[in-house]
Amino acid sequence: MEIDAIKKKVLEDVDPRIKEIKRKEERKTRLVTTVQFLALIIIMLVVFYILMGISTVDGDSMYPTLHDQDKVVYMRSVPEYKVGDIVVVNRPGGEEYVKRIVAVAGDTVNIQAGKLYVNGKEAEFEEALGETDWMSADIQFPVQVGASEVFVVGDNREISEDSRSFGPVSMNDIAGRILYYIGKI
Repeated sequence: MEIDAIKKKVLEDVDPRIKEIKRKEERKTRLVTTVQFLALIIIMLVVFYILMGISTVDGDSMYPTLHDQDKVVYMRSVPEYKVGDIVVVNRPGGEEYVKRIVAVAGDTVNIQAGKLYVNGKEAEFEEALGETDWMSADIQFPVQVGASEVFVVGDNREISEDSRSFGPVSMNDIAGRILYYIGKI
């Protein structure tokens, strides 16, 4: 440093007027940084709320894939759902079910001898546990999945309440597709 720069620095450190100006500038910088940080957090939360959601698995109907009380993060705006997707389904009364799509619009679903058939072929899912039986006398098989509907089933077939008991699910009742999950904390 040159001698003039050193003198200026010493003067800034001892001159109360310059010291006060410097303190005000530092406070202003901290305030601006804090406001920017808070604005960023708010924007991130709004974007997360609009694009994504969080739900909790209630029960063992998706075991072994998901466990009771696992948290799942899902994408709200999904252009197309396909067989194998795990989705969050909004049910009457505000309940949310986490289930796997086994058939989409136009597919025919049938259950025979503890097995699930889609379009006449056995639908085998590696994650499926137990036999797939009828769950309700109100649903008569085979079932034709209508336009803008999907047929959902839990991976733990013997205890899951799913489309076998309440029928195909309207696409409007799907909250979103699971992106990832967090085990029970």
